[in-house]
Amino acid sequence: MAMIELKNAAMQVVVDPDHGAEVVRVAGADGINVLSAPDWQSPLPASASRSYGNEILDWLSEYRGGWQELFPNAGPPCEVMGAPLAFHGEVSRARWAWEWIEPGTFARMRTPARLPLVLERDMRIDPDRPVLYLEERVFNDCPFEVPYLWGHHPAFGPPLAEAGARIDLPARRIVADAGLDGPSVDVRPGSESAWPFAVGRDGGSIDLSVVPAPPVQRLVYAADLEGGWFALRNSARGLGVAMAWDLAVFPHLWFWQEIGGSSGMPWYGRAAIAALEPASAWPSQGLAAAHRAGVAHVLEPRQTASTKLTCVLFAATDAPVAGVTTNGEVVLG
Repeated sequence: MAMIELKNAAMQVVVDPDHGAEVVRVAGADGINVLSAPDWQSPLPASASRSYGNEILDWLSEYRGGWQELFPNAGPPCEVMGAPLAFHGEVSRARWAWEWIEPGTFARMRTPARLPLVLERDMRIDPDRPVLYLEERVFNDCPFEVPYLWGHHPAFGPPLAEAGARIDLPARRIVADAGLDGPSVDVRPGSESAWPFAVGRDGGSIDLSVVPAPPVQRLVYAADLEGGWFALRNSARGLGVAMAWDLAVFPHLWFWQEIGGSSGMPWYGRAAIAALEPASAWPSQGLAAAHRAGVAHVLEPRQTASTKLTCVLFAATDAPVAGVTTNGEVVLG
């Protein structure tokens, strides 16, 4: 398995082009990988054996944290333009073609989707700073309009998913997923509130800006963002990660936490994940439903859409983050 490594003195980024161009490692000079990267030996991946008989379980059987790209679908499998689209989009598990533009610092990778769309991603690391730049393009390869969903799925692990870590986010309205329920789900399904407080199952208030102690499961949507950025920081460890993106392309954020809350597959009570996911639409209902609702992106015949994202590591303190720029500057409040 050939990995792509982008590296400078302040940052290391590792990408697996054979598994959805998944980012498996983002580490600073201290060597700490801020992404979730559990060393689970189970469950057995579907690709190494037989299908679990369920497309979502097949995807989850391969999941080991990291940062996936969701395209042209996000959420449950569905059918669009006569093509069956995979859970979270087939490109998140596809083998991407890639080439070095500048060896060690700048790589270009691309993959077609099942729909007549081609996704291309440039990944470049700053020469001196712990900053990763992504520039992406989607090309419509046919003479018809084509709808799509688009999102990024970075999942962060300990120490950023430890109890007491803080989340800074320029959100207004928070909506809890109506379909996620269970004994470890502490927010009221389908409830709406103002960030950072969610409505608890008991009617009380839950501060979503603080990573909770286990066992907890959450899926909420930041439906109205005032800016395209977030920061996740553990001041006790001096460790922080932030992202900035184009709000016109990703106007929403999926906010998912799986912290020892599920005894089911593939978690089995072992997970410690805080995921903040820039997304083109919400809720997690798949492209077919999003297109019917008029909230999917649509690309005109033979046209190209482009966007940029930035990921930066920073020394976290108790000071809240007030903004993150696309050139990798973290602004403290």
